[in-house]
Amino acid sequence: MKIALTGGIACGKSMAASYMLGHGVEVCEADELARDALAEGTQVYEAVVERFGRELVTESGAIDRQALAARVFRSKEDRMALNALVHPGVEAAWKAWLEDRQGAMAVVVVPLLFETGYADGWDAVICVCALHATRIARLRERGLTEAEAEARISAQWPESEKAARADYVLWNDGAAECLEAQVARVLDSIKRGQ
Repeated sequence: MKIALTGGIACGKSMAASYMLGHGVEVCEADELARDALAEGTQVYEAVVERFGRELVTESGAIDRQALAARVFRSKEDRMALNALVHPGVEAAWKAWLEDRQGAMAVVVVPLLFETGYADGWDAVICVCALHATRIARLRERGLTEAEAEARISAQWPESEKAARADYVLWNDGAAECLEAQVARVLDSIKRGQ
């Protein structure tokens, strides 16, 4: 059973995914696949350096992900160019991962599921949502300025639109136990085919 887990930045996708792991569901994080794709020596690495310049390469040879993020969140054109370079390989990697899990319940965390057109072909889509103020506070705790936090949130679809397209919605504004309970209920519902 193929399940997509999505939601906006700072909504709690990784936390929800960790609770799914705790319930015996295998999880693949698209963000980790993207990090692997950007590793030095890969075709994606070379294409990103060619497109965005060697100034984004650190002394160790790695791409400075923070500098790249700062750049692409200032420019829609740059963001679209980066997505075009990274996303096809990431999609191929998660599809291969799913193929290896035939018959098992497996979750792929895809933050930009709807924005990038990857919403088809899943048995269920779960969206994690949180209030705007909660998301801003979480991003500020990660060291972003309010303007940077707003830019990252506005670069994605509104939560209301993602929630409307999902099969299940988890709200993550309260205690962690509340999210964990919602995850358990949703997984049970999916297992029972409801």
